[in-house]
Amino acid sequence: MTNTECPLCVRAATLEAAAAPGWLTRTGHWGVSPHPAIPVPGWIAAQTLRHTEGLGALNAAESAELGPLLARLSAAVTRVTGSERVYTYSLGEGCPHTHILLGPPRRDLRGPDFVTALLRRDESLADAAGASRIAGALADELNGRPHPPTTGNPTTGTPTTGKR
Repeated sequence: MTNTECPLCVRAATLEAAAAPGWLTRTGHWGVSPHPAIPVPGWIAAQTLRHTEGLGALNAAESAELGPLLARLSAAVTRVTGSERVYTYSLGEGCPHTHILLGPPRRDLRGPDFVTALLRRDESLADAAGASRIAGALADELNGRPHPPTTGNPTTGTPTTGKR
């Protein structure tokens, strides 16, 4: 697959454009953005900046950055959303570009039920406004900028801006 055929390579080029919202954060080898397929609050994707197809295709520098990046992202998602858990997964079936998706479950939908709904892109999980608000707070957190504190809504589990 070439960079012009890969949906995540094309998306990465769009995120680099000045008119696009851009990355939440970047390292030398990884970019982090909101979940590319469905706007679920707190769900983000870490993807290689060069086209790679799976963890076995990572070079030494990409591999060295991955563990610390995932730990940093998980901690940021926990702080921003207040979730006790952060789920991660990487399949590579629908899009053969190395990417790891991570985010919080909802309080009313957890474990395999939540993951199944996410994989099926169940529209009941979608909340564009909430996802955008949390993505902004995550970008601030990941880049050392002050951001409004957030708390989780106890009914839906959807993170909302509020006082700590």
